[in-house]
Amino acid sequence: MKTVIALLACFGLGAAYLAPAAAATSTLTLKLSAQNGSGENGTATLTQADGAVNVVIAIPNGPAGPQPAHIHDGTCAGILGVAYGLTSLANGNSTTVIKGITIDQLLAGKYAINVHKSTDNMGNYVACANIVKPASSM
Repeated sequence: MKTVIALLACFGLGAAYLAPAAAATSTLTLKLSAQNGSGENGTATLTQADGAVNVVIAIPNGPAGPQPAHIHDGTCAGILGVAYGLTSLANGNSTTVIKGITIDQLLAGKYAINVHKSTDNMGNYVACANIVKPASSM
């Protein structure tokens, strides 16, 4: 009986070593929610590339003028310092490549993507999304 238990334990340990590692997150789409009565809702799509993360922000009907955007430490409820600068939005769109980071590294910390009203009004946030996995993927 002890031999059978020992064999089963060995097979269980072996299976644990053969189990595939958790797959890296390849794409993450976040809902940007309007803030401060801006009405500016949209999405931020993060895509893992070769040693980099592509960040595409889309806010339909966004203003023509530049709107600075950043990945900040913290959350939408408590924005802290800038962790990564993003290309300013023009006409509601922006694409940025951030080298040397992965989506999973962003998910492991507390980060938020936010969009400012304009270069002249940086203190007014118009849209924000926390960088978290959607509830259905957890």
